[in-house]
Amino acid sequence: MRETLLTGIAITVPLILTLYVFTLALDFVTSALTPFMELLQWLGVIERIESVQLIVFLIDLGIYRLVVDFLTELIVIAVLFGIVFFLGTVGRNRYGERLIGVFDLVIASIPGLGTIYKSFRRMGDVMLGEGGENFQEVKLVECFGDNVFVLGFKTSDSPQTIEDGANQGEMVSMFLPLAPNPVTGGFLTYIPKEDVHDVDMTVEEGVRSILTSGVATAPEGVNSRQLTMDDVKFIGGIESLKPGSDGDEDGT
Repeated sequence: MRETLLTGIAITVPLILTLYVFTLALDFVTSALTPFMELLQWLGVIERIESVQLIVFLIDLGIYRLVVDFLTELIVIAVLFGIVFFLGTVGRNRYGERLIGVFDLVIASIPGLGTIYKSFRRMGDVMLGEGGENFQEVKLVECFGDNVFVLGFKTSDSPQTIEDGANQGEMVSMFLPLAPNPVTGGFLTYIPKEDVHDVDMTVEEGVRSILTSGVATAPEGVNSRQLTMDDVKFIGGIESLKPGSDGDEDGT
């Protein structure tokens, strides 16, 4: 009973939030178009449209207002799609990226609002990442004492400057995530290669283990949470893990 309710909540809450945000966006665009509609009415465009024979027929049937509301919603959705597409086009342009970067910096500098904006912005960056592009292999790292191992992901070989600074030989860049939400918690570490151990586990299986706090890697016959490739893409696309990026080293 409890698991059924939790599953229902897990499915319902994201859907409700998505519809809520979409409704807010529609209301915002509708409000923005109100002055334009008032201008059309002032110019007499609306009146001329209502004099068309088809419109007169709809008015006589009493469904004119319903048709207008429906068409208005379609126009608003089209405008919203156009805005999103335009911003996406700008964001993929080199100069557009710089402009958006300046905008991000300005918004992020606003107390309170900046924190919220950066959280959602980072979430958007994560969702745009390609699964498996950053996480190369699953590894085990011994820490917290003898025979205590932590699951981690190899992101790349460490830069030479890191190895020189640590006075070590060959090192590996490792992301050590915190369960069950590696997006908001983890450590970017540089570990000597001899201290990193191989494990027979795919990146997908490693992410599944982290997201479910080990439940999904339970022995056969034990109920485990199924992980989709969307989950892997969401976790595997963390751009801040790439060496030389502007992300925080603690993964937060």
